[in-house]
Amino acid sequence: MRISYFFILLTLCFIVIGCSNELQPFYSNNEPINIEMSGEELKILQLTDNHLTFGIDYNDRQTFRAIEKLVLYDDWDLVVFTGDMVMSPLAIPLFKHLVNLMESLEVHWTFVLGNHDRDYHRVERLLSVISDTEFLKFKVGPELEQGGVGNFKITFTQDNVPFYHLYFLDTKSTTDAPERLTDYDFLSPAQVDWFEQFVSQDTVDSLVFMHTPLLQFELVKNYVGTFGEPVHPQGVDTGFFDIAVNYGRTKGVFVGHDHENDFAFELMGVTLAYGRYTGYNAYGSLELGGRVITIDKNQMMTTTILPLSEVKP
Repeated sequence: MRISYFFILLTLCFIVIGCSNELQPFYSNNEPINIEMSGEELKILQLTDNHLTFGIDYNDRQTFRAIEKLVLYDDWDLVVFTGDMVMSPLAIPLFKHLVNLMESLEVHWTFVLGNHDRDYHRVERLLSVISDTEFLKFKVGPELEQGGVGNFKITFTQDNVPFYHLYFLDTKSTTDAPERLTDYDFLSPAQVDWFEQFVSQDTVDSLVFMHTPLLQFELVKNYVGTFGEPVHPQGVDTGFFDIAVNYGRTKGVFVGHDHENDFAFELMGVTLAYGRYTGYNAYGSLELGGRVITIDKNQMMTTTILPLSEVKP
């Protein structure tokens, strides 16, 4: 019995030591990721708020099955997870399981981080599991002041000519900034400047993906979908929406975070939309599912919710 306790203690020590090693931030270059389209239209599946928690429990097993069904439902050009993929001390192995699942489905996919993805581990440690991937289209992005990790751009091309741009930004977690309106973090001025540098040069339209909604989501009116809880937006408006409107190229901003909301509405020419949450361990009363975003051959954007019940077994 003493020997068993000794080995258990020794194992725990190795785990603690291994987890205590801090990984250094590893930023990447600023070049967009280019993906050549296979057809005339662009089809995107947005999944959000998986809230993987235990891994071996019934709910997480159902979440993985739901993700697989939704991904296999159509030939998506890209699957986007808009944050809170994990919420657990077991975040690293759970995220690795998700990575392995998505790679096995052989579809282009990517993600932005949510506030709960960094609850228990440094982001660098979480991202250490994505080094050996083929279908993941993700970049850590450049180092930006208070900019988090994972600000990057994807350009879909036809015959090597830009067809549509996608932007991904990290809304981080919480903040104690004195000027905040909520406790949630916000896009820093450096992130807004980064976005403007790109969008000011764009010759085709774009969409934006992030986890925590902009403050403009509180201006909801004439919406389509479900408005089931108050908007819990970013804590400060640093001008991102104004930039998006001024250049006229941004046609939609897609977020997660508030599970009882899946509404979409248009504000000053920009569609502001929630995804449908996808995790059985997440709070909420809506049926699980995803959001479908389609850009047709004339670069017109449409979007709708895809409930899990509409996906064939």
